[in-house]
Amino acid sequence: MRQDGNPNEAHGLKQALRRTLKEQRTALTPEDRKRHHLHIAAHLEDLLVQRSPLQRIALYLATPDEADLSLWMASAQACVLVLFAPVVGVEKGQMNLYPMGPNTPIRRGRLGLREPGVQSNDTPVDPEMLDVALVPLLGFDDQGHRLGMGGGYYDRYFSSAEQRPWIVGIAYDIQHSEKPLPTEPWDITLDAVVTETGFRIFNH
Repeated sequence: MRQDGNPNEAHGLKQALRRTLKEQRTALTPEDRKRHHLHIAAHLEDLLVQRSPLQRIALYLATPDEADLSLWMASAQACVLVLFAPVVGVEKGQMNLYPMGPNTPIRRGRLGLREPGVQSNDTPVDPEMLDVALVPLLGFDDQGHRLGMGGGYYDRYFSSAEQRPWIVGIAYDIQHSEKPLPTEPWDITLDAVVTETGFRIFNH
């Protein structure tokens, strides 16, 4: 449901969907989340094997309601993959990705989100240098369209890349939309999505 001709309509539809999807995601029990995270980590491992060899992977530090990657992250760090996590910048909509090692301190950033503690000598990674980016979302559809929280951070970050990495959404099955999501020209699309029941690769 691409709404390029009427951005106000697309915006309104997105806001309504966000409210519904947030409620559905929040309703998951802690037991469900723990079980889902275990399966997501296993399915993500299976998916990334198909993209080997990999070196640099972007991930995110989940909020309490988001699909959590902690189990997979521990395994990835043991395999000596170089990981990067988002840090929200001073300007609205600005985000950079910084190294995320096993001993990297975690802090609360400008939006109250968990972020890697950036040192004075740390340098953000260029999006072109990433092999894969694992991104959170509120909703996804069968065409690989992604509905985020509305800040546009990932859209802006990857729009600057001449060659973007393979973008993988991480979600629960309840975040799948059977109907096409409303989209706008700047929205990034997913190359794949991983949920607790498996993974899916989109052909664009």
